[in-house]
Amino acid sequence: MTSFAWIGLIVIVAIAAFFIGSVWTKKHFKHSELEQQAQQAKHELEQYRQEVADHLASTKKLMGKMQDSYSQLLSHVEETNQVLLAEKPKHPSEPFFSKETTEQLHASLKSRPERRRNDRANEGFSQPTDYVDGESGLFSGERLEVEQSKAS
Repeated sequence: MTSFAWIGLIVIVAIAAFFIGSVWTKKHFKHSELEQQAQQAKHELEQYRQEVADHLASTKKLMGKMQDSYSQLLSHVEETNQVLLAEKPKHPSEPFFSKETTEQLHASLKSRPERRRNDRANEGFSQPTDYVDGESGLFSGERLEVEQSKAS
C-alpha cells in the first residue's frame, strides 16, 4: 500500500474515532448531568421531609396546647356545674315581697273574685262607671262635678 492509502486510512480512522468519542462523551456528559439532577432531587426531597416533620411537630405541640385548654375548660364547666347544683339546695328561694306584704296580697286576692262575680251579675242592670247621666264636660256648658265611685 502506498503512503496515500495509509494517509487515507488514518484520516478515516481519525474521523471514526472522533465521532465515536463525541458520542461517548455526550453519553458520559448526560449521565453526569442526570446524576447531578438525581442528587439535587434527593436533596430537595430530604429538605421537604424535614419541613413536613417540623410542621407535624409544631402541629402536635399546638394540639397538645389545645387539648390542655379543652381539659381546663371542661374541668371549669364541671366545677361550675357542681357549685350551681350544690348551691341550689343550700339557699331556699326568698320571696320577692316581705311576709306581711304577701299576706296582704293573698287577702286582697281572696276578696276580689267575690266582688267580680257580683259585678258580673249586675252588669246588665247598671250603667258602666265611665258614662255619666246627661250632659257633662265640654259639651254641657256648665261645670258638673262627677263623683267617683270607689273602684278598688
